[in-house]
Amino acid sequence: MKHYAYKMSIVMPSYNNGQYIRQALESILAQKVDFSYQIIITDDCSTDNSVQIIKEYEQKYPSRVLALYSNENCGLFRNMLKALKKMDGEYFCVLDPDDYWTDEARLQKAVDFLDSNPDYVIYATNVYKIYNDGSTEIYHKYQNVEACTSTYKDYLKGKSVLSNTPASTYRNIYFSEGIPQEYLDLIGTPFEDSFRADTARNLIHLKRGKAYFINENIGYARHHGNGLASGRTVCERYIMSAFGHIGLFEFFGRENEGDYIRIISDLYTRTVNRYLHILLTGEVPQFSEKCRKYFAKVTEWLQAHKMREAHIRIPFSLQKFSQMVSEKIIIWGTGFEVIRIVERYHIPISATVYFVDNDEQKQGKEFMGKPIEHPKKILEEKEALVIIASSYYEEIIRQIIDQGLCAKERIINIYDYEKNWV
Repeated sequence: MKHYAYKMSIVMPSYNNGQYIRQALESILAQKVDFSYQIIITDDCSTDNSVQIIKEYEQKYPSRVLALYSNENCGLFRNMLKALKKMDGEYFCVLDPDDYWTDEARLQKAVDFLDSNPDYVIYATNVYKIYNDGSTEIYHKYQNVEACTSTYKDYLKGKSVLSNTPASTYRNIYFSEGIPQEYLDLIGTPFEDSFRADTARNLIHLKRGKAYFINENIGYARHHGNGLASGRTVCERYIMSAFGHIGLFEFFGRENEGDYIRIISDLYTRTVNRYLHILLTGEVPQFSEKCRKYFAKVTEWLQAHKMREAHIRIPFSLQKFSQMVSEKIIIWGTGFEVIRIVERYHIPISATVYFVDNDEQKQGKEFMGKPIEHPKKILEEKEALVIIASSYYEEIIRQIIDQGLCAKERIINIYDYEKNWV
C-alpha cells in the first residue's frame, strides 16, 4: 500500500484571480481537521497581483503551501498537470482561486466518509452560485435528493448525482503512481480542454468506484463571466460538453457507444434548440470560433455514427439558419408540411415573407396570412433566401436551377434536415 506524505492535497490552478485568491486560501486555512494537508498552487503566468499574493502565503505557510510558477502561459490542462505531478495526498480536491468554502468541516467530512467507505472514490456536496451583484442561488437544484450514490453506469444512463469543482473530493487512485501515459497523451490534442474540468475528473474516478453526494452547501462558486463555464453562453457550454464527451468516448476505449451517442446527440439537440430560440428573438447567438469548430466536429461524429434524431436534423447549419433571421425569405410550399416545418425550425414569418407555389389555383390567394405568388416572382428578389418546405423538394430545386430563379447558395432545403442517415 502506498504511503502518502499527506492525507489531503488541495490543488489550486491560478491565473489572474488576484482579487479573489486571498479569500480562497483563507477558506482552506480555516478548515478544522485532524490530519495533514498540502496546498499546491500552480500559477499560469498571471499578469495581475496573483503571484505577489501567492508568494506571501508561500512564505507564511512553508510547510503547507507549495507554489509552482510559469514563465509563460501554458493553459489550464498543462497548468494542472504540474500540480498533479507534485500531489502526494491520499485524497485530493480542487479549489479554483475565485471560489471559496464556508463550512470549516468541509475537508474533515470528506475524509471521514472516504476513510469509512473504501469502495467510494468521490465525496460530493452542493454549493451556492454567487454573482457580481452579491446575489446567490443553489448551484445544483437536486430536488428531493438528500443523499445519493452514483456509478459510471448511472452517469451513462443520465441518472447520476454529482457536483462541481469546489464541492468534490477524490480518492487518489488514478494519479497515485504518477500521471498515466494515456493522460499525458492528451497534451496537444483537440480534447486537451475537455479534460481540465469536472466531467472528465468525475468519470475517470467513477470508472474505478462509486460517488456519494450529500445535499448540503459548503461554499460558493463565483459566476462573474470570466470563468471556464460562466464566461460561455448556454449554446457554447452545451456544444463544448458534447465535444468533450467525444473525447471521453475515445479515452475510455470507445466502449458504451450507444450511451455516448445518446449523451452527445442530446447535447447537440439542446445546442440547436437554444440557438433557434435565440434566433427567434431576432438576435444571432454568440458562438466563438472555437465553438463553431466544435459544432462541426460533433456534427461529423454524429454523422459517422449514423445517429437518427427525431427532433433536430444532423447536420444542422448555424450559418444558414442565422441567415433566415437577418435576410428576406421566400417560402416555397403551401400546406400542412409548411406549418410543421415553420413551427419545428422557428422560421420567422416577418412582414416581407411570401409563399410561392406552382399551383395556379393557389396563386393570388393567401396562406398563413401571406400572399401566394408564382415562382417567377423569385426573379425579382435576387438577395432573398428561398426556403423549400415541400416534399417535392427534388423537383422544385431542379426547377429553380433550370429556370435560373435564384443562385443555388440562396436555397435552404429544409428536407436536408429531415432525411435519416442509414
